[in-house]
Amino acid sequence: MINKRNVSPSSVLKSPASIPDQHSKNDEEKARATSTTTTTTTYRFATTVPNTIPHFVMKARKNWREIPVVFDEFGNAFAIRQNWDFFYADVGWIHQNLPYAKSSRLKSEQRVNHFANHSELTRKDLLAKNLQRASRAAKKRGENDVAEKFEKISPKTYSLPGDLSLFSREFDCNENMMNRKTSSFSSSSSSSSSNSTSSSSSSLPPPPMMTASSNIWIMKPIGQSQGRGIFFVWKRSQIQRWQNRRKKLDDDMNTTNSQQQFNGLSTSSLSSYSLQFHHQQQQQQQCEQYSGVSHSTQQQQNNNNNNNIASNANSINICKENYVAQKYIHNPLLIGGRKFDMRLYVLVISFSPLVVYVNREGFARFSSKRYDSKIKSNSMENYFVHLTNHSVQKKGESYDPNVCDLKWPLHKLRRHVRATFDNKIEETCFKEIENLIKLSCDAVKSSMIRDERCFELYGYDVMIDDAFKPWLIEVNASPSMTADSTSDKELKTRVFEDVLNALDFEKKFTERDDEHDGDDTEQKQKQQKRNQQNTYLARLPTRIGGFDAIVNESKDVCVQNLILKKKPTLGNSNTDREQNLKDIGVLSDEEEIKIK
Repeated sequence: MINKRNVSPSSVLKSPASIPDQHSKNDEEKARATSTTTTTTTYRFATTVPNTIPHFVMKARKNWREIPVVFDEFGNAFAIRQNWDFFYADVGWIHQNLPYAKSSRLKSEQRVNHFANHSELTRKDLLAKNLQRASRAAKKRGENDVAEKFEKISPKTYSLPGDLSLFSREFDCNENMMNRKTSSFSSSSSSSSSNSTSSSSSSLPPPPMMTASSNIWIMKPIGQSQGRGIFFVWKRSQIQRWQNRRKKLDDDMNTTNSQQQFNGLSTSSLSSYSLQFHHQQQQQQQCEQYSGVSHSTQQQQNNNNNNNIASNANSINICKENYVAQKYIHNPLLIGGRKFDMRLYVLVISFSPLVVYVNREGFARFSSKRYDSKIKSNSMENYFVHLTNHSVQKKGESYDPNVCDLKWPLHKLRRHVRATFDNKIEETCFKEIENLIKLSCDAVKSSMIRDERCFELYGYDVMIDDAFKPWLIEVNASPSMTADSTSDKELKTRVFEDVLNALDFEKKFTERDDEHDGDDTEQKQKQQKRNQQNTYLARLPTRIGGFDAIVNESKDVCVQNLILKKKPTLGNSNTDREQNLKDIGVLSDEEEIKIK
């Protein structure tokens, strides 16, 4: 049920001072009858991220009213006791107020925009571990083909420092293989050229697949986004240097903690806020000391934007967080000589049963400089060649959003693939992307807490290689909902409007079933609410505006098979969105979509 605020005309008509007579009673009865048909339900929302597109969309929505968020003395937002129906929060608020088992603080009718343990999918190291676990489970069931699919969703990834020995072994194995192939090719070429009678057809081609760029790994902090803290390794000495710096930091931290305990200052006696601040100060000092980057050195750089990137890379990559080492895709599909990836919007309404929608309106993000497979040592150009994060690319000297904002609408990218190559390649590639999204959600669903009060809009980053194989790079729990341009604003507005349409607060395309027996036990009431949730999920249309279902396990088997077998809709035109919303009952014939 949704909290209701009934605005009844009868409440206005009644007056304690009025003298009841037959005429006034008749008027009052008519007013009551009218109020039953004109009752308005007000939906209360709150947010910790004001002045963003979701905030503007909720404010503009009919019969939605904003509840102010209260902040404590530390700047933390709390509205858990407020009478709200929907809370659009940042992940920090979720971690503070929905710590796993404590999600029961929420009322049954309230909704929030994150799952309590969303990090199972959105944290880089946990995603890699869940994919590996799903692959092992498939092998135990004898489903080797499914296990292989899980293994090939994402580039090979290792969690550091925990998997450092495994990563080092993999790196050395690739290095040795490259050296063997190179030496074999050199000796064969030498013997072939020394034999003057040999035919020209006997010359050997270059060794396939193993080039100097095949053993490049990209290092990413597990809890950062927007390209912060990323750096590359392609030499064994670089891994060893990172390991030594990390070990030095751990030793210094342990020494400091031991000294504090020796002096009688127990870390448990410090407040968590003060202790965290103390450790951050220590880490920042250690970063500057061990990375060899000082403020005076940074100020000598010519470009302020490059300064910010360099500062992030050097201050985060060694000290602040654990890392993942992910195999670098050295053969990306290029358009106009530039590397790109795709930002896709994925709406997960439920993990149990699994209900996933993909918006057909994502976009491709391009690098600002032409692609070169070589990584240059100590060069800021690496970021503008090899990273496609828009937050990084727009800091480049040549970036001008009025000339080119380095983005393509997804339908334009799909049309380019179809025109440049052929229809079969295009359809197969985009169908594999949808399957990749489904498999990634399937890999984590057993780990996710079942809570019908939660949903999540994820930002999937997917890259395509030159063999048209899609790769999942990472999943973002909080995709950017601010606009860089008018087209960006319109796209994200449509996306979030359809998120609210899919949640169906107004019960426009699902039947309202608010009545229940008040004498039921608590267990029966929970079961009834669960049945209502399953009924709501089963009644969801396969398309809601720009969102198309790629899996809905609450529907019958025949419908599930139809969803799985349908052609990919990712990147399709969304010009018929308004008509679709009318067809499923979200919009009436008189209503119009307003994008402000």
